[in-house]
Amino acid sequence: MAIEPTTTENGLRLGDIEFIWARNSRDFFFSNSILIHDSQTTIVDPSSNFTYLEQLASRKVVQQVLNTHYHVDHRSLNHLFRNCQFICHEKDLAAILSFDNYLKYADSERNSDYVLWLKNIFSSLEILDGYVSILLKDEDLVPLKDHAVRALHIPGHTPGHLALFFEDIDLLYTSDIDLTPLGPWYANISSDIDEFLASIRRVKLFHAQYYATSHGGRIYDREQFLEKLEKFESAFEKRDTRLLEALHERPRDLKELSQIGIVFKSSQLSDPLKACFERQMVEKHLERFERQGKIYQENGIWRLA
Repeated sequence: MAIEPTTTENGLRLGDIEFIWARNSRDFFFSNSILIHDSQTTIVDPSSNFTYLEQLASRKVVQQVLNTHYHVDHRSLNHLFRNCQFICHEKDLAAILSFDNYLKYADSERNSDYVLWLKNIFSSLEILDGYVSILLKDEDLVPLKDHAVRALHIPGHTPGHLALFFEDIDLLYTSDIDLTPLGPWYANISSDIDEFLASIRRVKLFHAQYYATSHGGRIYDREQFLEKLEKFESAFEKRDTRLLEALHERPRDLKELSQIGIVFKSSQLSDPLKACFERQMVEKHLERFERQGKIYQENGIWRLA
């Protein structure tokens, strides 16, 4: 018989799996967390409700921390659980072990507003260089005693980005394939559009009764999830189309293309952080078009082939 979700003070619970919704999920350093009540109690992405997680850490009931990927909004409270065993995918290990590695994964411009923001966030939240006891690969079971949770490798957002399939409750957690109105986010050197699209296709074909993501406080049934996922995926094509239309009008350099408003609205690009994200994502589309033979670059100017 299917397990029905029940509302809790901090989110939702399905059986022994507790979803803790991010109280301030509009900010970049918050995401949903999952508490797996098990003989080997595990917290996934401790970055949601700071007060609740601090109380949880003080009770010392958590033995393991699983980070679905290395981004700051998925491990901003890792330090509360420093005596626990840490788990991640092997391809995100370097960026969790070292902040210097994180910056190398983030942006090629070493003094960009994005890099400066990261330095400030890591300092203000007291995020420490990590250590990891267990590395996961695709289809590995998370080391739990009472429940079956399978890791699915869905790269693109980051190289080691993980989804989790909770077999006991038939729920797929897709982490930052997050169905948000903005659409896919790949503003890191380590992000990859083609891998992201392949991961979305994999998730689309994965049948479960329930679905949840790292941002937004709800559980989806399959029909709701697929409807949202189609819209989320379509953002890639829309961004492609806008860029090609801009280049059809006239050749342009990266700076000009990054000011049009391909990903964010042009009115949002006065925010230096969003402007950095815009530049990186636009550049990824351009490099992908170049590989496909659709455009070429000459003296810093992009032109249609």
